[in-house]
Amino acid sequence: MESRLEATTANLTQDSVSTAVKLAILSTGIFSVMFALIKMLGPEYPSGQVLFCRSFFAVIPLFPAIMKNGGWQVFKTSRPGMHLTRSAMGLISAFLCIEALRWLPLSEATSLFYTAPLITTVLSFFLLKEKLSPLKLMAVMAGFAGVLYMLQPQSNGNLTGALIALGSALCAGFVAIELRRLSETEKSITIVAFFMSACSLAGLLTMPFAFTMPDLKDALILLAIGITGGIAQIFMTEAYKFAPASTVAPLNYTSLIWATLFDALLFAKIPAWHTLLGALAVACCGILVVKAGKHEETRVSAKT
Repeated sequence: MESRLEATTANLTQDSVSTAVKLAILSTGIFSVMFALIKMLGPEYPSGQVLFCRSFFAVIPLFPAIMKNGGWQVFKTSRPGMHLTRSAMGLISAFLCIEALRWLPLSEATSLFYTAPLITTVLSFFLLKEKLSPLKLMAVMAGFAGVLYMLQPQSNGNLTGALIALGSALCAGFVAIELRRLSETEKSITIVAFFMSACSLAGLLTMPFAFTMPDLKDALILLAIGITGGIAQIFMTEAYKFAPASTVAPLNYTSLIWATLFDALLFAKIPAWHTLLGALAVACCGILVVKAGKHEETRVSAKT
C-alpha cells in the first residue's frame, strides 16, 4: 500500500513539473511575441505611449484574477512605500526595455535583458548580505565576460542600444530584490496591480507631450502588446505555483530561441556569431546561478 501511495505522489510531482515547464515555455514565447510587436511598431511611436498600452491593456486578461481577489481590494497593502519603490524601478526598466528594442535586433536585446539574474546575485550580496559562493562568483564573472564579448565595438550604434538594455537589466535586478521582500507578505496580484497602475499612469502623463495617432493596424498592435504581456504574466505566475524557481527560471532563457527565430522571420536579421556565443554564455551562467542557489538552499535546509 505504501509503495502505491509513493508512486501516486511521484506521478503528481512529475505532472506538476510537466505543467510548469509547459506554462513557462508558453510564457517566454508570448513575451517574445510582445517584444516583436513592440519592435514592429517602429520609432514613430513614443516609448511612453507604448508603455501605457503595454500596461493598461494587460488588465484585460488580468481582470478575472483581480475580480477574484476582491476588485479594488487588491490595492490593500501595509507596505505602500515598498510598492512605490518596486513600481518605480520596474517602470524605468520597462521604459528602457522599449527603448532598447528600437536600437537592437530582438535576439541581442533579449540576451542583454537576461543578464538581470546575474545582476540580482551581485546586488543580493551588497543589499541583502547573502553569501556569494565561489561557484556563483565564477558564474557571474563568466556571464559578464559573455556580455563584454557581445559588446564588441560596432559602427552601427548598437553599443548605445546595448547600454540601454543593460540599464533595463540593472533596474530589473533591483526589482527582483524588492520582489523577494514584498512576496513575504503581499499577494502576487497585488504586486502586479500596483506595477501595472504605475506604468499606465506614467505612460499616460507622457502622452500630452509625445503622441502618435495610430491607424487601425497599429492600434491593434498596441492592443495586442498589452494583452500578450498580461497573458504571459499569468502563465509565468502559474508556472511558479507548480514547480520551484530552480526548475522554472532557467526556462526563461528559451526566449533567446524565440527571439532569434523572430529576428530571422520578421526582421530578416541573422545574429552575428559574437552575439550568439555571448548570449549562450549569459544563458548558461544565469542557469548555473539559479541552480547553485537552489543547491545552497537545500544544504541549509538539511543542516537545520
